[in-house]
Amino acid sequence: MILLTRLIDLVVRGVHSLGGRNGRILQSFAWMFVVVLGAGVTLVAIGVAHIDDLVDVLENSAASVPGEGTPQ
Repeated sequence: MILLTRLIDLVVRGVHSLGGRNGRILQSFAWMFVVVLGAGVTLVAIGVAHIDDLVDVLENSAASVPGEGTPQ
């Protein structure tokens, strides 16, 4: 998380150093990039958490099936 914060800070400082009218436009794009990046990371984290929960449920369901894994 600290690495992501430093990366965002680096992008914002780099765009801010451009200055001028075009610099402000690029600054807006940099902030938009930061917001979209943050939203993407959040969505991936939520997706991973849901997949992890689903795997736990499926493992518990498979373990509760009687006679599963025993020779007949």
